[in-house]
Amino acid sequence: MRMFNPVFIVCAILLGAFAFAEEAPDPQRDILVTFDNDAARSVSGGLGAPYQRRKRYAISVDVRRDASAVAKEYSLQEIEHWPIQSLSVYCFVYRVPDGADRDNIIANLSADTRVESAQLLQSFETSVGDVGPYDDKYANLQYGLDILDIAAAHRTSKGAGIRIAIIDSDADGTHEDLKGRIERMRVFSNQGESADQNHGTAIASIIGALSNNALGIVGIAPEAALELYVACWSGGIDKPAACDSFSLSKALDAVLEDPPHVLNLSLNGPHDPLLQRLIQKATQGGVVVVAAGPSSDKPQKNFPSTMLEVIGVSMTPNDRTAVGTSDTMLFAPGNRILVAVPTDQYDFRSGSSLAAAHVSGVVALLLAAAPDQSPQMIRSILQRSQATELGAMMSINACSALRLAGSTHSCENELLSSERNLNFEHHSRLRPVGRADNRHPFVGIVNP
Repeated sequence: MRMFNPVFIVCAILLGAFAFAEEAPDPQRDILVTFDNDAARSVSGGLGAPYQRRKRYAISVDVRRDASAVAKEYSLQEIEHWPIQSLSVYCFVYRVPDGADRDNIIANLSADTRVESAQLLQSFETSVGDVGPYDDKYANLQYGLDILDIAAAHRTSKGAGIRIAIIDSDADGTHEDLKGRIERMRVFSNQGESADQNHGTAIASIIGALSNNALGIVGIAPEAALELYVACWSGGIDKPAACDSFSLSKALDAVLEDPPHVLNLSLNGPHDPLLQRLIQKATQGGVVVVAAGPSSDKPQKNFPSTMLEVIGVSMTPNDRTAVGTSDTMLFAPGNRILVAVPTDQYDFRSGSSLAAAHVSGVVALLLAAAPDQSPQMIRSILQRSQATELGAMMSINACSALRLAGSTHSCENELLSSERNLNFEHHSRLRPVGRADNRHPFVGIVNP
């Protein structure tokens, strides 16, 4: 029958998705349900962005039938759906009736032979709050460059040839420090939500801002190729950017179509089974995944940084005695970090999101200099590069990591650890006042 024509089915899927586009996520009532979609045929989307480069994974007749039957039997409202090609499943967002026991519905669905998996639609958020040899205007305010010994490390590697995928909020690709740096951008954030460019711009600038362009700041890996997968949106005034299981699963599936060398996840939330499967798929393919550790006020939101396959990153504490050496979590600068923000501006931000971005950049430096390192070897190298001497700030070190990876270049004499600590302490005391200058409005700096 004509209704089963593959192209017709794909168009119906897309139109259906847009039909529900104005439905905002409801974390209290929405669930994710996947169906085995092995029987589907792969067809070309033939539509505009973001589908024009995507090989659409059509929904099978069995899935469409089962999905409709499940919705009817459990009194569920279908909100949206999307193929997750890398897992050979089709994912539906359903809304349970008002007053219904959502956990009981999920338990029943999980036992239903027609269903591949069922779980909560969970919420995630970014982790950011409200500083040499470079001619970049504000490089001297980037104390993270000193802590990581980036200037010396750049003599060996700047990340050339390495692809870094960033799943985050939107970013200002026209920013003077990011022009031409974001080579691929795809959007998977929920339709109808307000865009947020602040967090994505900040993360992209830490990882890969242009260096020696006489403007702004220096990226940790200024020659790596950046790819942005927009899966988060504005969480509201003075709130972090928000994402959910559905938007993140779509973005992760797209990343798996053409896996990068490094994947930066500067976000955290509760444990999520579907996202865990997708992240494991990425790491099994050799992708080094870096994720932000939990914030101090929300320690329970520690996923995906606690996954064994993921490099979790926390902020370097001000007091070395505040932490012990961790077997799993790495540390990097994340307090009062100077970042790019939209419309050619700069500001200071804090959070484990920024610490994770520093580590993703260093991973790119390592892979460019020693491309045969596995994700497990990279983690071990970074762990061993962390300062352990008494009084030193707890942080990975790019130069030490390059040496441990087999680079012949040595940074040991470039900057003594005591000097790094002095710079850290000095910059951590800086406080914001007014504007830096007329051309680049940003939170200015004075010593107390």
